[in-house]
Amino acid sequence: MMKAALYYVPAYVLLDWLSYLHPVLPLAITPWNPPPGLSLALLLLYGLRQWPWLFAAALLAELLVRDVPVSWGWLAAATAAPALCYAGLAVVLLRVGRIDPQLRTLRDLTWLIGGALAAALLAGLAYVGVYTLAGVAVGGEFLANVLRFWIGDVSGLLVTAPLLLALAARHPWKARPERETWLQAASLLLVLWITFGIEFTDEFKFFYLLFLPLVWIATRHGFLGATLALALIQLGVIGFLQLGGYHARTVMEFQMLMLGLTVTGLFLGISVSIRQAAEDRLHQRESDLNRALRVAAAGELTQALAHELNQPLAAVANYARAGQMMLAGPERHDALLADTLGKIAAEAGRAGEVVHTLREFFGGGRLHLEACAVAQLVEEGLAPLIKRAERREVALRVSLPDGLPAVRADRVQIGTVILNLVGNALDALEGAGRTRPEVEIAAERAAQGMIRICVSDNGAGLAPDMRERLFQPFATSKVDGMGLGLAISRTLVEAHGGSLTLEGTRPARFCFTLPIDATAPRDQEATRP
Repeated sequence: MMKAALYYVPAYVLLDWLSYLHPVLPLAITPWNPPPGLSLALLLLYGLRQWPWLFAAALLAELLVRDVPVSWGWLAAATAAPALCYAGLAVVLLRVGRIDPQLRTLRDLTWLIGGALAAALLAGLAYVGVYTLAGVAVGGEFLANVLRFWIGDVSGLLVTAPLLLALAARHPWKARPERETWLQAASLLLVLWITFGIEFTDEFKFFYLLFLPLVWIATRHGFLGATLALALIQLGVIGFLQLGGYHARTVMEFQMLMLGLTVTGLFLGISVSIRQAAEDRLHQRESDLNRALRVAAAGELTQALAHELNQPLAAVANYARAGQMMLAGPERHDALLADTLGKIAAEAGRAGEVVHTLREFFGGGRLHLEACAVAQLVEEGLAPLIKRAERREVALRVSLPDGLPAVRADRVQIGTVILNLVGNALDALEGAGRTRPEVEIAAERAAQGMIRICVSDNGAGLAPDMRERLFQPFATSKVDGMGLGLAISRTLVEAHGGSLTLEGTRPARFCFTLPIDATAPRDQEATRP
């Protein structure tokens, strides 16, 4: 914690110096004042005991950045007042509001925004009041100065504090930016340039165009994306206004617009994050349910096998012992021995019928065949795994050539096959240490009127001891695996008249075939969704 505080003080002074633009007198009254946001984040993340550092950092900034011509008493009072207000805000948020510092709910964000609005007003009244009494500020401009202070500090609080809290909770630097992320950043810069960089545009009217990229980013990346976008917008607005030589009054008016944009973006981002978290929990529960159902199915299969095979196997054992006794006796019983051996064969056949019947039952039962586009089968099979792949930062690559004909398949069963194969690939990539882990799903025409669909990953491959027993039931290398996925998948594919095989081990590549729908015209192509 001491290390964080030691970083905090120079960061506070640096932020104060960088944002010291269009000040009112030599005071900390600027259109955008991010240091209070840094202070609030410090207290929420590292505890309320850090509050003395707020006073130390503010006093150092007053001396190094502004050097207000007042006595030490007035200077101490002016810096202590806002520090106490923002320390009090942290106390209210943690002790009264009991918010999660990682801001995971609408309630947490509402408390933060409401508290920031009130605390900034109290800090403004205290700070401006002290310097007014000290004779630095004009008494007739007290309310105007308080309003300017409030706008700057609220903007700094609501842009800086949520950003730091989101970064501390979500660690975005662990994920590489995707192409869409770069496009979103470029769109923000483009809108900023259109708004402020073109001479004949009305900045106040075009300012509302900034909602478009902000909404795009928030809906795709949630609360973290919204906070990053708002920080970039705030820096862009301040930068363009400073380069354009705008009057201080105009800058304050833009900051009022920025405040509305900030509140809207934060609420939109947290709403999207809440929805994404709910979806993740739902998918996790579905995964847990599927695992429980597989365990239950394995238990039912075991009980069914034990019950149905007990009698024929017991009969085989009894007949075998009887045959041994006949062979050991002094007299020959050829006819009786032949009859006993026949009974052994009959009971063995009965046991085989039981296994065959149970295999058909647990393999999926009756097929509901229909013409299915390959792209739709792949999409439906991947849908439950998309969030899981995103969490593990695995890219799902789908490679489907144009002109693939429809296949005749049971949509649910083949979706289960794709789900099992891709799910195994994701599990294989976990902890593999790949910088760009990916799973590829590809399809192509095969011989004899079949379509081959292959699933491969760039992981470490299969262990040598697993290759021979890969499709055997209960064979698995996973700690919590049942070893039924590949066995069931092969059964389902073979029920369609296809085959499921391992075609590569480093990297692992599983391929299965399905028959082309013979009822569709030869030139019919599967329409991609």
